[in-house]
Order: sequence, then structure tokens, then C-alpha cells
Amino acid sequence: MLRLLLPLACASIIFASDIKGIVEEIDDSQKTIRVNGSTIYVLPYTEIEQDACGAGWDMPKKFVDLKVGDAVKIDVFYDNNKIMAKEIDIMCSRAY
Repeated sequence: MLRLLLPLACASIIFASDIKGIVEEIDDSQKTIRVNGSTIYVLPYTEIEQDACGAGWDMPKKFVDLKVGDAVKIDVFYDNNKIMAKEIDIMCSRAY
């Protein structure tokens, strides 16, 4: 049975890539952000970090820490025509 389910589970994921841009909108109820006009779903396991800007280690963050206007780099994958965030890096304002 597991052999039959594995291809089905992987079939909907198309590919992974990066998106860089400015957070334009945040929907707390849907756990999505809009960047470059695209809606990106932030999952419970999405890793979110604030760039240290040369002052030490990157700091772990949560969805509630994201702000409209943040410069971000997002590692995404596509699942059932939805853009899903694997990792979000909040960049230094001078870095973007």
C-alpha cells in the first residue's frame, strides 16, 4: 500500500525555486503573504529567519514577526498550483 501512495504524494509537487521581493500584504487568517503579486502559503513548518545584517547569527522568527515592507528571500515549492514557503529569510533593508 505504501508503494502505491508514495507516487501520489509526490505527484503534485512540481519544482522548487526562490522568490525575492517586498512583502506587500499579510493574511493572518489564511497564513499567506503576497510578494511580487504572488500569494505564498506559510506552513506550520516554514523556517523563518531574520538576517543578522553582519552583527552575529541569524535570528529565528515566526509568522507574526513578518511585516508589510520587509525585504524577503523565500525558498518555495509548488503544490497543486499553490506557492508554498519552505524557508523565509527576512533580509537587511540595505541588502535589497
